[in-house]
Amino acid sequence: MSVFAVHRAAVFAAGCAVVLAACSTGADTPSSGAPRASGNAEGVLDVPPFDTVQTTGLSGSEHDRLLGAVIDAQNRLYGAGWVASGADQMMAVARFRSNGRLDPGYGNGGVATVNVAPGGKAVELARGIVVQSGGKVVVSGPIEHDPTASGDAAKDTDIALVRFDQNGKLDATFGTGGIVKLDLSTGVADGTAYRGDTTWGLTGLANDKLAVIGAQVGVGEGRKDHDFAVVRLNADGTRDASFGSAGVAVVGIGPGVSETPKNAVELPDGRLVVTGYANVDGIVKVVLFRLTPQGALDPTFGTGGVTVAQLLGNVAESYGVALAGNRLVTTGYGKDTADAKVDLITGGFTLDGRLDPTFGTNGIVRIDVAGEDDRGRHIVGLPNGGAVLVGSGKPTGNNLDAMVVKLTPAGLVDTTFGTNGWRLFDIGGPNDAFFGVAVSPDKSRVAVVGYMGRDTAGSEKDDSAVLWLKP
Repeated sequence: MSVFAVHRAAVFAAGCAVVLAACSTGADTPSSGAPRASGNAEGVLDVPPFDTVQTTGLSGSEHDRLLGAVIDAQNRLYGAGWVASGADQMMAVARFRSNGRLDPGYGNGGVATVNVAPGGKAVELARGIVVQSGGKVVVSGPIEHDPTASGDAAKDTDIALVRFDQNGKLDATFGTGGIVKLDLSTGVADGTAYRGDTTWGLTGLANDKLAVIGAQVGVGEGRKDHDFAVVRLNADGTRDASFGSAGVAVVGIGPGVSETPKNAVELPDGRLVVTGYANVDGIVKVVLFRLTPQGALDPTFGTGGVTVAQLLGNVAESYGVALAGNRLVTTGYGKDTADAKVDLITGGFTLDGRLDPTFGTNGIVRIDVAGEDDRGRHIVGLPNGGAVLVGSGKPTGNNLDAMVVKLTPAGLVDTTFGTNGWRLFDIGGPNDAFFGVAVSPDKSRVAVVGYMGRDTAGSEKDDSAVLWLKP
């Protein structure tokens, strides 16, 4: 993989002058919304601009962020996220051509938006994204159940999926006018917390079916905790009655234990491995479970279909899971004690759900950039059995940079990649991060999406960011 071409941290300044093909300042993107194109030393544009972070304001003068990524058969990148509309937020999808530029033929100048719950606040956003056959794009995320409500009722949340056609318009053949809403449970207050339906990931399955990775309030009198809830939908957005109970598979570790859903990966045989985390006996632990194609727990995985793994002494959260060679690999973050900083944590598991001691150090890869907080947000497997994971690293106490980590097929950090297997990208703000990553169907490129996080006290707004890499 070639060296990256955007970084402003002082520790890499000499490297930028000596080894990089191009260095960008991370300056603001022009108001036109076109991503910044970076050239090589001779000023010739790279197509696509591999190893160069491009920023683009999807919403002009408002905040916007990209959180999920997928690449279609034409090597076009779709990024899912949100754009602000005053105090409200809207789901957004941006399409980038294979050369890295926004596609003006999609949506409005390359960006399609929809406000599923008008009048809401900061709940509505898109994280999950899937390209179905025919080029239709489905995104998913949480929304306000009733944007007009007040008090605790205003905190209740549902799950929404939206499908756009090939031109970035709402597809009326999906759900109701292009939108599917899932109200799985009634939200409840639990002390200072409020729990409604929520979701993080969306997985495309065979025959264009969809698996929504979410959570609902646990079933049973007095329950105030979350259970995992995986909803399988048919291609048109209707619930798949052949899966779980009326299309929903509910998995709980136990009453009183609140699970947090993140992402899933479909195995070649159609079984689905889901990850997230839960606080069990005062320690936050990684959770994996495997479902059969019928939505039942697979008893050949973990204990009765579920693995609960304590990777560190105090916290270990899992945000993403990928199939990398003959392993399942997760990424997230954690720490040993309550007052410690968090490190980026990657866990390696056997295909039957056991922590793999041959992966990393006793099953774990741990990255601490500079004694500050570092986090993993998503992961994809590479064709050679390795993996790329994305997130954020903190080189100083007041600056958060986007980060990419590369793992070898043996489950070790790839020391030929950046600094001991990782690279930081100062996109231009004090709170930069990558959240989504995808491998193209032809395996020729990896796309990463995230955002330039601005100073919240300033007048500038967050902008979305895209990075293209060679696998």
